[in-house]
Amino acid sequence: MMVQIVDDDDALPVTRITTGAIGEPGRRVFILQAHYGEEIVSWVIEKGLAVELSRNIPRLLDAVRSEFPELGEPLVAADPNLELRDPLMPEFRVGVIDLDYDRLHDLVVLTLIDAMGPDPESGVEELGVPVELQVYATRGQALLLARQAGAVVAAGRPSCPKCGEPVDDFGHFCLPASMKYLRGGLILH
Repeated sequence: MMVQIVDDDDALPVTRITTGAIGEPGRRVFILQAHYGEEIVSWVIEKGLAVELSRNIPRLLDAVRSEFPELGEPLVAADPNLELRDPLMPEFRVGVIDLDYDRLHDLVVLTLIDAMGPDPESGVEELGVPVELQVYATRGQALLLARQAGAVVAAGRPSCPKCGEPVDDFGHFCLPASMKYLRGGLILH
């Protein structure tokens, strides 16, 4: 676990954070959404990132509780409304989400990295620095986000118990364990 410390001016926590999916199973678009008061900001994420949020946020919170037992359990809303709200215009497609903890402010830090990389017109591309945005949430908000991400993923197509790939209504072709995909091409082992 990495403990991050930020300036007081930079640590503005969200008032609400959630995730959801739009569309039919097999063709869903996953959305991460944060609220800053009345302002709503959304990003497109991949299903795999939703799965990782559901798994890694509880791990981070367990590590925080182990290292800082004086903090106690995260406070969560009794009956939270975690549905997506309009507008759903995404800022960008997220390629990576890093999770950290800011002990000074007792906040979980989600660093969203743009999947498309930097804007060539901004001049940042020459430095090779990806576009990043930090989102701050309370430990309770992060725990609810993890639960919501798990529920959203589970609401889609079931996964094959052998390979983990989604199973459609018409069935599923499961590749032998000796074959793996690599960027659209098959690699034999």
